[in-house]
Amino acid sequence: MVLLEKMDYRTVINVKDELGFVDHLGRWNVSGHTDGYERLTPSESTRTGADPPDARRPFLVPLALAAARLAAAGGTAARSGWRRREAGTRRPERRRAAEQEQQAPAAAAAHSAVRLGGASAEWRPASATTAVARRQTRTVTAACPGAQLSGPATPSPSNPLPSGQGLVHLTIRVRWLIVFRRMLYERMIAIRELSRTVVAKTDKIVALKLCRRLSEFISGANSGYNRLCVVEKFAVLFQNCTDVRSLKNLHARVLTLGLSRDAILGSEILICYNSLGVLPKTSLCLQGFLNGNLAQLNSAMVYIFRAGYPEEVILLYRGSKLHQIGLDEKTVTFGLKSCIELRNLLLGKAIHADSLKLGLGRDNFVGSSLVGLYSKLARMDDSEKAFEEIMGKDIVSYTSMITGYYENIDSTSWNAFQIASDMMRSNLEVNRVTLVSLLQVAGNLGAIKEGKLVHCYSIRRGIGASDEVLGTSLIHMYMRCGAFQLASAVLKNSIQSVASWNALLAGLARNGQSENAVHHFSVMVHEHKVIPDSVTYANVISACTELCNSSYAAIVHAYLIRRSIPLDVVLATTLIEVYFKCTRIMRSRHLFDRLVVKDVVSYNTMIYGYLRSGMANEAIALLKEMMAECVAPNSATVLSLLVAITDQKDFVRGRWIHGFAIRHGFCSDVDIANQIIHMYSGCGKVAAARIVFASLEKKNLISWTTMMMGCLFSGHGGEAVRLFQSMQQHGERPDSVTVTTAVKAVSELGHLKGVKQVHCFVYRALLEKDTKTTNSLITAYAKCGRLDLSVHLFLSLDHRDLDSWNSMISAYGMHGFYVKVLEMFKLMEEGNIIPDGLTFSSVLSACSHAGLVKEGLCMFESMTSMYSVLPQEEHYGCIVDLLSRAGHLEEGYKLIKFSTLNNKSSAFCALLSACRTHGNTILGQIVSNELLALEQQNPGTYTLISEVFAHKGQWNESANIRSRAKESGLRKLPGCSLIESVEQANNQC
Repeated sequence: MVLLEKMDYRTVINVKDELGFVDHLGRWNVSGHTDGYERLTPSESTRTGADPPDARRPFLVPLALAAARLAAAGGTAARSGWRRREAGTRRPERRRAAEQEQQAPAAAAAHSAVRLGGASAEWRPASATTAVARRQTRTVTAACPGAQLSGPATPSPSNPLPSGQGLVHLTIRVRWLIVFRRMLYERMIAIRELSRTVVAKTDKIVALKLCRRLSEFISGANSGYNRLCVVEKFAVLFQNCTDVRSLKNLHARVLTLGLSRDAILGSEILICYNSLGVLPKTSLCLQGFLNGNLAQLNSAMVYIFRAGYPEEVILLYRGSKLHQIGLDEKTVTFGLKSCIELRNLLLGKAIHADSLKLGLGRDNFVGSSLVGLYSKLARMDDSEKAFEEIMGKDIVSYTSMITGYYENIDSTSWNAFQIASDMMRSNLEVNRVTLVSLLQVAGNLGAIKEGKLVHCYSIRRGIGASDEVLGTSLIHMYMRCGAFQLASAVLKNSIQSVASWNALLAGLARNGQSENAVHHFSVMVHEHKVIPDSVTYANVISACTELCNSSYAAIVHAYLIRRSIPLDVVLATTLIEVYFKCTRIMRSRHLFDRLVVKDVVSYNTMIYGYLRSGMANEAIALLKEMMAECVAPNSATVLSLLVAITDQKDFVRGRWIHGFAIRHGFCSDVDIANQIIHMYSGCGKVAAARIVFASLEKKNLISWTTMMMGCLFSGHGGEAVRLFQSMQQHGERPDSVTVTTAVKAVSELGHLKGVKQVHCFVYRALLEKDTKTTNSLITAYAKCGRLDLSVHLFLSLDHRDLDSWNSMISAYGMHGFYVKVLEMFKLMEEGNIIPDGLTFSSVLSACSHAGLVKEGLCMFESMTSMYSVLPQEEHYGCIVDLLSRAGHLEEGYKLIKFSTLNNKSSAFCALLSACRTHGNTILGQIVSNELLALEQQNPGTYTLISEVFAHKGQWNESANIRSRAKESGLRKLPGCSLIESVEQANNQC
């Protein structure tokens, strides 16, 4: 090897000329780290011919710097563009190094000579003390004939110092020209790294060692270089790597050495990354190992997917298709799993198409992944088709299908138990995961019979009480089905973990047994010594919320303080909610102010609590404070504001919230837009609701249904029917709620033909087994005069719920079959159906119209004594009407006066109407005064009082009442009614 400090520049020039290179490095203005030389001024640099750097070869710049510095350290010459300092101007920090160079023995220079292949170098001894020794000449014999060049090593303007690029080109010319051209691009990064290291060093010996490393590195391209040996050494290093920093350094070294496509190293790198749990977030640094190797591609997809980067898995999948590596079942499976994580249905369908082209659609793993994909995205029809195409279904396939039914609870979820039966007939043993999925389906459907069968099977398999997860699922299932005793028995005979207790407490709170939940929490802590977690405390506090008992919440709060349990945001937010429901607003605010970290959920709870308490100004002020604290409101914030304002029917503040949503870009959210439509409809502003509905670019099913309900409740039934037709023209498939709204709209119009048309649609949409839809049809046919069809639908129901009985009782009452009403009520009691307030309203109304005073009073008394139903305004109205029809006006007045009603206006109206009928003007005058005190802005009240006086012939008093109404700006609204003739409708149908 020719050393940098002894190289003859003419040799380099000749070599470069033969290779056809253009060199600017010999005349660059290099950095001022060179000992004994200083920069020229711009004018001097121009005179000496110093050229600007060549930006096309920046990786060779450090080599040039190294050459100039090493040569200057030996005191041999100066570069072009540099001039030598005077003796007294040498830098102090370089003085010691220069003195050491001058005192170095001549053997150091002789030792530096290395034989290079066929080239020979003859050196004269270099003296360290005289300038003559430094001006010795040498002769270089090149490897090729005629390449022997000689000349003095002394620098001159025509013979500047050799550059770093000259070193590389000399090496090429002497021995490795062809090899260097092959490895140039692959080794460019390594050359840059080593050469920069040479420049950064100040010691000449270290620099020479690094140059030797550079030469050895370049010799790696020689035929004698054992690449396999290097790969094996790196593989051992990766196998023994135990920390992340070393792993990344080794990986970087592999990339710089051009081993980025080695399959062995690729496998070791993937395994090492996975074992340390630090897979890179991007697959770009692994692309070199993966191209052309399907097995390594699959391994990388598995590791990266488990590390939580599904986007990178999709990139690898696309790369495999782009580079024509190929696809197999493993590639397709993890591509589908990534689509599930990304919830990308379109991409999942594309991968499904690839699997069909490759004949992998019937593979167990691919099929199970397809079932999971379509189930997660609520496409159960496609999920069932994918399940049917699987050949040789295994336990994973069956479990994926059952889990899909659990995640999409509807009328088809009952098929999960049929799938389980088919699996057992296929001689496949149901495992714990399948049993847990079946229990979750049974709990959500309320199928306690099927849940008991699953429980029995688990006991026969011996995994009933010994498995904690299965035991918790059993408790959850029984609590969802309302079987508290069975859930307690399972808890008693299973592992009593905190998760099991949480399932029991959550079930009790959900089933309205909040006080029982608080009691079991005490038993859990004091008797069983189970340490609660944050979920336990949240369940207990939620139970206190349902009880509206702030003392229980305060006890739990004190328990947390005594145990020094820090209040996280979840617990604090739950406590704030319970204090608000118990009207302890100041305590809620105090707890909120003490929170160190306030997130958007805590702000939402406070805002909603203020709105529910009627403190809209405080809620809006807190919203402004929230934004001032740089806590960005989310869609839940706006939704909570809209829900509370909708309940209060506050149009002014609702319009302000609508403007806030527009300013902050929330109106693009379909859920918020739907709530705005509902808010305007609830406030009676149907025109504003139509404008918001028309501005929606993407309307979903809820948008159409909300607009239909708004039109229906505002008395625009015809427009609701037109919306029902229009949504089908736009390709939206109505559900049971939409169909029920359409049935109510048609029935309000009294249009029998329209009801029948909607009924036909119910059969086409396979909704005839939906109980709510059938109940609405029963009421609709009764309103249109077809009681026979209502009875037929009621008898065709497989499962009759409370609404079914209420609809049928109301239908008989509308048609005057009062005896049938009482008979249906008795049948309802025999069927263990507990009546509600609506049931008693229909029964009491029937008794009133039939004149059954005794039966009506007994029914009214049984409301509170037997069924714990608190009488409401409509119930008192029915009883007053019942007593009034029998002539017991005084008893009716006393009943109203001693009632606990907040609003007694409807009951007084019924009594006043009875006073008009019976001509009791004295009591009528008393009731009129009561009514005017309650409802001064109701024109119907003035009209009724005026008619009472007119019926008795007291025209002056009647005229005075009408004058008072006119002075108050009240006007009686004209009434109207619609009904379709039954005969005409039958002829049309």
